Amino acid sequence: MPHNERDGRRFKPLKIARSSNLPVVGRTRWLAHLQKAAVQLAPETNFPKLSAFFTDNLWPWIRDYLKGVFRQKFKPYPVYPKDDTGVYSLRAADAGDAVKLSIVGDWGTGTAEAYDVCQQMRAFEPDYTVHLGDVYYVGDETEVRENFLGVRVAGNPYTPVRFPPGRVGTFALPGNHEMYGGGRPYFTEVIGSRGCCETGTGQKQRASYFCLESDHWRILGLDTGYNSVGLPFLGSIPGIRDISWVGADCRLEGNLIDWLRETVKPASRRKATLLLSHHQYYSVYEQAYPKPAEQLKEFFGDQRVVWIWGHEHRLSIYDLYSPDKNVTCYGRCLGHGGMPVETESSGKKAPLAFQDPRGLDQATQYPIGDGSYAGWNGHVNVTLEGRVMTLTYVDLKGTVLFVEAFTGAQEGHVSQTTVSSPVLQPPA
Repeated sequence: MPHNERDGRRFKPLKIARSSNLPVVGRTRWLAHLQKAAVQLAPETNFPKLSAFFTDNLWPWIRDYLKGVFRQKFKPYPVYPKDDTGVYSLRAADAGDAVKLSIVGDWGTGTAEAYDVCQQMRAFEPDYTVHLGDVYYVGDETEVRENFLGVRVAGNPYTPVRFPPGRVGTFALPGNHEMYGGGRPYFTEVIGSRGCCETGTGQKQRASYFCLESDHWRILGLDTGYNSVGLPFLGSIPGIRDISWVGADCRLEGNLIDWLRETVKPASRRKATLLLSHHQYYSVYEQAYPKPAEQLKEFFGDQRVVWIWGHEHRLSIYDLYSPDKNVTCYGRCLGHGGMPVETESSGKKAPLAFQDPRGLDQATQYPIGDGSYAGWNGHVNVTLEGRVMTLTYVDLKGTVLFVEAFTGAQEGHVSQTTVSSPVLQPPA
């Protein structure tokens, strides 16, 4: 039985997704359109690679790509109306003291692996679920419906996969892939008045950022995706993409900063804080996006926080670090929800404390169905109880990889108090 078929279901092929891990071209708009076309052709062509785009197959891809390039991003940028502050009280569905969240990044692939991760999230029975962004490959209407809303699209043979809702609320951030086609399906069908995301108050998530609060903790979802797409082709070339008007710096929109300053007020109303975003503040693997941290310095410049991001298709856990003295954080990369998990070794400066060691040895890597291997997909379960936040990292089979706990102090600082790896050990 093919890797992506089981129990009468056919999921989208993970091996086409693997090309997203290629250096330089892997996270680009043109490749995303190429992958989308490959998935559409896959049932008839037994998952071909470049041969799928010769002659008659090439023009539909070019047409689709050009449509995406010249489609403007969704405007005006949605903000919260007067009857909704975007700040919501954390609560447990069972009215208990412990609030549970499941958080996952780069999940919206429609693959069997995304389905398996979804089942593990459901098993935790979270009060809240959060997607850190990226519905693949270009976040258009068909992909949003199949890969996130769980709606079958006429004419497509794939089993749709629905993002698991929380028992109280469901939230989603945009990534760069949602913005490759302008972002309209994200802003209208994932969130917005027709969206699937619920805040736990009877209202939909109305903007691409949010705040969840308890007496001791604040969880901030920040939109780094809206400004994550640069010029076609040139915006992906190292060196050239560093030019401000060519590349993308993932800056936070001014309306979001105003909301932080005027509504959330993290500088004057300090609490232990968990930041969530799609793009990484720093990395030992790929390009970093420091602009959002520069903008956040006025709120968290002298406060230790935990920051979870996606984008890189990895699980990476860092020691306390700040590359530029803007924000000091315990950084966690959680981009291994549905795409093939990258296994290349690190090379840049940042204090990597843990990664799944199974990704370092082909004998223990995950088979993706075409004779090649990747790392193991997964997500994190978060439990908030009083001043303690516990994070349990779980793979798609339910294996617990790593557990850590943080305690929040009255002045808002967080301290890592417990670290353990019940099954696996950190790499040497």
